[in-house]
Amino acid sequence: MPELLLEIGVEELPVSFVDSGLSSLVTAAEELLRHHRLEATNLEVMGTPRRLALVATLPESQPRRVEEVTGPPWSAAFKDDEPTRAAIGFAKKHGVEPSELKKVATDKGDYVAVSIDELGRPCADVVGELLPELCARVRFPKEMRWGEGVHAFGRPVQWLVSLLDDAVVPFSFAGVEAGRTSRGHRFLAPATFELPAASAYVDTLGDAAVVVRTSARQDAMDAALRDAASKLGGELVPDAFLRDECATLVEKPFIVPGRFDEAFLALPEAVVVSVMRDHQRYFAVRKAGGGLLPHYLNVANTAERPAIIAEGNDRVLRARLADARFFVEEDQKQPLRARLEKLENVVFHRKLGSVGQKVRRIARLAAGAADVAGVSAEVATDAATLAKADLETLIVFEFPELQGQMGAYYARAEGIDPVVCDAIEQHYKPVGADDTPPSSALGALVGVCERIDALVGCFGVGLVPKGNRDPFALRRAALSLLRIAESGPIDVDVAALFALAYDGFGDEAKMAPKGEGLGALDDFMRARLLAHYRESFRTDIVQAAMGAWAGGSLRDLHARITAVEALRGTGAVEALATAFKRAFNITKDAKFAEAVQEDLLEDGAERKLWDAFCSARGQLDARAGDHEASLRIVAEQLRTPIDAFFDEVFVMADDERVRTNRLTMLGAIADAVSRTVHFHRIAGDA
Repeated sequence: MPELLLEIGVEELPVSFVDSGLSSLVTAAEELLRHHRLEATNLEVMGTPRRLALVATLPESQPRRVEEVTGPPWSAAFKDDEPTRAAIGFAKKHGVEPSELKKVATDKGDYVAVSIDELGRPCADVVGELLPELCARVRFPKEMRWGEGVHAFGRPVQWLVSLLDDAVVPFSFAGVEAGRTSRGHRFLAPATFELPAASAYVDTLGDAAVVVRTSARQDAMDAALRDAASKLGGELVPDAFLRDECATLVEKPFIVPGRFDEAFLALPEAVVVSVMRDHQRYFAVRKAGGGLLPHYLNVANTAERPAIIAEGNDRVLRARLADARFFVEEDQKQPLRARLEKLENVVFHRKLGSVGQKVRRIARLAAGAADVAGVSAEVATDAATLAKADLETLIVFEFPELQGQMGAYYARAEGIDPVVCDAIEQHYKPVGADDTPPSSALGALVGVCERIDALVGCFGVGLVPKGNRDPFALRRAALSLLRIAESGPIDVDVAALFALAYDGFGDEAKMAPKGEGLGALDDFMRARLLAHYRESFRTDIVQAAMGAWAGGSLRDLHARITAVEALRGTGAVEALATAFKRAFNITKDAKFAEAVQEDLLEDGAERKLWDAFCSARGQLDARAGDHEASLRIVAEQLRTPIDAFFDEVFVMADDERVRTNRLTMLGAIADAVSRTVHFHRIAGDA
């Protein structure tokens, strides 16, 4: 099977452009190859700042295509036996004459159809036609035009390589003709060279000082960084962001160590790391089991003249750290509480007031839920009030990623309660999918209240997510609430907090009616929770648990889902789902008596079911909230008698009193079980 190579050589691309270019390249390639009936195997994209490449194994030719394609209705395609524009266009699209079209009968009436019997074309012929479109489909965050401005791309295209095995597949894009000539590393191997075959691409580029696979560059960079840190007498401070970023900034990684004045280590460690990481893309080095060393590691694209590179790096970093020290010293001249007044002049949103108003709402909400974190209302209020004070500091203005951390640092320096300091630092967590929830209960409470305020406020004034647009990150806020409840130090009762937060807005915003707003929030949360849990559990299992959930405690919902999942392992879910689906369907529109009349129960299956339920009901009441235990009781004590009841007893008896009594009994059983899970929502093959 032939191997295809496409390399698009460009002027240096930013990191985000490389990522988006490779992502769109693989998507477009899969779509185009599938459309042209060339299903690829071993399709791989790879790239550096100077090139985007694709390698794929393709079939020798397209498979033969034999099918009947239906077109427009016959009445629209032919008028007085003459083809209309619809018929002519359909025929042209499929390469036939209108006279070759035929009439086929369908459920919707007579339609035009054409029989296609098309031999497969050689792979090389098809690839040559689709490659220009493939290049045109590569997308970037921003695109530019050059020359005559006909084509748009992330950066100007400099060369193109197009090989099918060892043969050039000719095509042109952006005024460049494809061939087999590529280019090596800009500094270490700048000469052009010819690629002998697609299969030799990676090795040939390697000989030209280009590590074209991102994963290989990352591995080489990791090893070199660890070795360099060890030579400095320390350990590398790992950083996933820098790993991805730096590996995409270079074509071959080289490590240039640097040094800064040890006096800067008096700054908070987070400040030093942030200056190196976010401004300069340098890796920090730590003593074995201790603090930072006055060294850093820079990933460079060349090994030439490392001393000069290090000298320039040191000079820039020294200036950055001096600025940071100035900011910290200036910030500490004013206590955190004195900065709260400035938050009144910072607009959160024109419909929701200032950040100062938001802080007061969060503080009131935290005070109302303080018992969840095991603290007093006064402590909760203090933590929530100070949590955003560092937004008005110089250091956070310059380094926004330090918000929370610097507030805690300044608070500790001022002698504020350590519990409050921890809460200030942790209330932003989790930050991103890879972060952990707060370990501090008070920090978790403040973080929950902040997210609740954002959700309630935005939904109250109509700022709801639509499609891919979610400017206030409300979906992420909802998921953070769940993560805090699942693995953090506190539970989250969203229904109670939403209601409490709604009352806290008062006249600050023109909110929708409370019932309307809370209803929309409940729908939103359920949709987000369903989307989250269906990644790990069957959709019907999640829906069954969610149907019994009151919309409050997120831990309670999680416990219901995991309880049903645990029961699935016993094989009981399928039988219970079938039985309770039948009970639900029979009783959903029924009229019940006030209570079951035991004298109307027949001996046998009906009496045994009622006795079993009476025994189980007390146990279910005693184990309320322990969903796994409740489901075991249902499975062990009700599964057999309810199956026997439906096998032996005719519910819809002619005698109205007997029929109503049986419906009342089934309704009582279904209601008791549905307090834990709605079995009738589970598919029969669960």
